[in-house]
Amino acid sequence: MPIIWCIIVMNKMAKKNRYLINLLLLPILIVLVACNDMGFEGEGILSPDASPVETEAASATPTPLPTDAPTPSPPPSPTATPQLAALVNGQPILLEEYERELARYEKAQADLGIDPGANGDDYHTLVLEALVERLLIQQAAAVQGIAVSSETVEMKMNELRESANQHDGLENWLAVNLYTEEEFQNALKAELIAEQMVALITADVPAAMEQVHVHYIQVDDSDRAQTLLSQLREGSDFSDLAQRYSLDQATAPYGGDLGYFARGSLLVPEIEEVAFGLQPGEVSDIISVADPDSGLTTYYIVKLIERDDNRMLGADLRHRLLQEEFGNWMDAQKAGATITSFLEIQD
Repeated sequence: MPIIWCIIVMNKMAKKNRYLINLLLLPILIVLVACNDMGFEGEGILSPDASPVETEAASATPTPLPTDAPTPSPPPSPTATPQLAALVNGQPILLEEYERELARYEKAQADLGIDPGANGDDYHTLVLEALVERLLIQQAAAVQGIAVSSETVEMKMNELRESANQHDGLENWLAVNLYTEEEFQNALKAELIAEQMVALITADVPAAMEQVHVHYIQVDDSDRAQTLLSQLREGSDFSDLAQRYSLDQATAPYGGDLGYFARGSLLVPEIEEVAFGLQPGEVSDIISVADPDSGLTTYYIVKLIERDDNRMLGADLRHRLLQEEFGNWMDAQKAGATITSFLEIQD
């Protein structure tokens, strides 16, 4: 599977948004190993406003030349104007570049047995947005003075060749996955620049923050919730009641233990808000949360076990915070950019 789309497909299967951010947070060498594990071999518009202008020669019967006449030089071939997919702050994304990236994406999906448009996904726009974002990153890197030398790219290529030789060789992999060596070197260079930009942009994302350790009980009946709260106020054991009555079967066997979490971690923010306002050992009042879709109300009771003001973040939460930070930066780049698309995306 092509390296760039290997990441995109894996991320798309997990979550369908901000796929490029996920892509940029993974070093290219690690991704190649991941793709190797999945199988090293290929598993895998408005038309442009101005089409290339070609000069047509007028058809006519040529006049025979004297045998001693010098052979005339052929007229110069007209130079075709490259067709564009988009302009990003005046820099072009060529139509050929877009079409080849689109082909890689379609191949990556097909190798996984997926019809890229089966779920109504506008994958043509997905591909173009990826190329736009890549160019915006390169432009921002240039402003920051971030660059990658040819020597560094060649060193990384040699590392990839050494890894690939354990399979069918890098050249075969490139051919199977629709890359020329020059295209892959350009993609590799873009990835290496992106790694540096991601590190710069997300440098202030903390590795540790305030977290709380909570147990909770979830029920769907207000009378049951009130009864349980009364029992807790009278000294009943919280874990025992959670095991017997909580509807959350993932946590009930463990006394309703949610473990440690930071702000912004829970799917029910009402629980989070209350939990961070409790003191260790304190039990909350009943928290009522109405589902706007079903209209049903769920009732929660929370007990704060302990608080840690500077606990290391788990990998999933830190990854999400990194994504959010980079996503906010990318949104700002797009908002301040002049982006013109010359494609009419076909359904």
